[in-house]
Amino acid sequence: MWSSHPLHFTALDLLYQFEQQIGQKQVGGYIYFKGLDAIEKDEGRIPMFYLICIS
Repeated sequence: MWSSHPLHFTALDLLYQFEQQIGQKQVGGYIYFKGLDAIEKDEGRIPMFYLICIS
C-alpha cells in the first residue's frame, strides 16, 4: 500500500486502502473492520499491523 501523503497515512486514507485491498479478495459474506494489532517494525523501521476483521 502507498499513502497519498509522502510521509504518513491519514486515518481516512488508511481505512480506504484497507477497503481497496480487501474488496478485491473473495472472502465470502460480509466482513467488518474490528481493529489493528501492532507487530514489531521490520528491518526498514516500517511499522506492520495485523488487520482484524469479524463476520
